[in-house]
Amino acid sequence: MLTRVVLVACIVCAAAAAMAAEDRATIELEGRYWMPDLSTSGRFVDEGNLGTDIDFKDDLGLSDKNFPQARITLNLGENHRLRASYTPISYSGDHNLIKTIIFSDTTYNIGTRVITDLDIQYITLGWAWQFVNIGNGTLKLGPVVDLKGFIFDASLQAPALGVDESAGAPAGFPTIGLALDVNPRDKVNIFAEVTGVYAGKYGYFADGEAGLKLIPIKNLSISGGYKILKLDAEYEESFLKLRIGGPFVGAALRF
Repeated sequence: MLTRVVLVACIVCAAAAAMAAEDRATIELEGRYWMPDLSTSGRFVDEGNLGTDIDFKDDLGLSDKNFPQARITLNLGENHRLRASYTPISYSGDHNLIKTIIFSDTTYNIGTRVITDLDIQYITLGWAWQFVNIGNGTLKLGPVVDLKGFIFDASLQAPALGVDESAGAPAGFPTIGLALDVNPRDKVNIFAEVTGVYAGKYGYFADGEAGLKLIPIKNLSISGGYKILKLDAEYEESFLKLRIGGPFVGAALRF
C-alpha cells in the first residue's frame, strides 16, 4: 500500500511540476524538526485469541523522541497548492515487565525483559484550494484533500524466551479538512491546517498543525508551531490508540 501511495505521489508531483513551470508557480523545499510527546496503547489479538491492553510507555518503557520531516510544496497560482511530506517515526524500549501481557498470542510474564520497537512510516499528498481570499491575500481559507500513507509496525522480543513477535498493518486512505492562512504583513504568515477521516466503528484519524512563518529574505522562510497526529483504530478484538503531538521548528527554500 505504501508503494502505491509513493507512486501516486510521484506521478502527481511530476504533473504538478510541469504545471508549475508553465504557470511560473513556486516550489518550496522544507525541512522540519518535530519534538512530540507520545501517548499510545493497544491490544493485539491473533486469530481470535486473547490479548491484554498495553500502554507502550508505562508497560514497555518507550520514551519520547524527536523526528525530522521533509516536505515539498508546489504553489500553483495564488490560491492552489500541492504538498507531499514524509515523516519517519520510530520508538524503542528495553524494559523488565511489571505486569503480564499477551501480545499477538504470546504471553510475557512479570519480570521478563522485553525489547520493543514501534515504527511508523507516514507519507501524505494533499491539495489545498483556498478560494476564500480576503484583502488580496490577507486572509485565505479553503478545503484540503489529502491522501495518507500510513504503516504501523510493532515488535516485541524476549531474548531469554527466544521469542520475537510483531504486529502491524499498512493503510492508505483519503482525508478532508481546512487550510487557513493569515498574512498581516508581507513577510509574516500565520497558518493552520487540519485534516481527518472518520470510519465509524473502525475509528478515526486526524492530523493538525498551526504556527507562524517568517520570511527574512525572498527565498528563505523559517517557521515554528505545534503539530499533532491522532489515531483511534479498532478491528474485532484488537485496537490501537495513538497520539503524537508537540512543537516543531523548520526552514524552507523557495524557487
